[in-house]
Amino acid sequence: MFRMSFPPPGRQRRVGTLLAVVCVSTLVIALGEPSGDDTATATSASARPPSTARPSTAPEVSPSPRSTAPARRTPAQRLDILGRAKKWNLSGSSASEFAQDACDMADETDSRPDLAGESVAQALAMRTASADSGKDALRAGIPVLCPKWTKALKASLSGQYDRWITDDTYDIGTEPSQIPPGTYRTAGDISDCYWERTAANGDVIDNGLVTAARRITVHISASDSTFTSDNCGVWTPIH
Repeated sequence: MFRMSFPPPGRQRRVGTLLAVVCVSTLVIALGEPSGDDTATATSASARPPSTARPSTAPEVSPSPRSTAPARRTPAQRLDILGRAKKWNLSGSSASEFAQDACDMADETDSRPDLAGESVAQALAMRTASADSGKDALRAGIPVLCPKWTKALKASLSGQYDRWITDDTYDIGTEPSQIPPGTYRTAGDISDCYWERTAANGDVIDNGLVTAARRITVHISASDSTFTSDNCGVWTPIH
C-alpha cells in the first residue's frame, strides 16, 4: 500500500518563509530600488502641511489718473492770442515781441537819456509809429509786460509829451518824427555847436555857431520849417 509522507510542521514554515523572501527579492529586482531623490521628494511632499491661505476676494483697484489743471497762459501768450484774433499788422513781429521791444527801449532810454537823446514817451511814440497796429499792440501790451511805462505810453498816444532834439535836421510839427514849436535848451560842456532854423523856402531864419558854452537856448516858431543841430548835445523843451 502506497503511503504519502509530509514534512514536519516546522519545516513547512521554513519553506514558506524562503518562498516569500524569494518573491520579494524578485519583485525588487523587477521594479528597481527607489532613488534617494524620489524618497526625499516624497518625504518632503508628505511633510509639507496643507495650505490654509484663502484666495483674495478684494477687487483690484486701478490707480486713478492724476487730475492736472490746465496750465495758465502767460501775459505774453494772452497778448499773442489777442493779436492773432485782431489780425494786428506788426511788420512780421508777434504782439508780445513788438510790445517787449518797446519795454526794452523804454528801459534803455530811461537808464541813459544822454545817449538815447529822447524821452521815454518819445521812444514809445516812435515804436508805435513803426507798424500799422503799433498803437493797439502797445496799448494792450505795455500795461501787462512793463506797467511802469503805462503813464508814458498814455502821453505818447495823446501827443502831449516832451520831444528831445539831437544832432539831426527835424521838420516842425506834431508827428512822432517831428519837433513841435517851443523853447528848447541844451546844457553841459558845449563846444563847436551849430544850430539853424529855416523857413519853408529854405531861407535861414536864425542860426548860431558856439565855440564854447555851458548853456544855449533857442526858440522855434510854428512858422519854421526845419531845425538843424550839430554837435550841440541834447535839446530839451522848457515849459
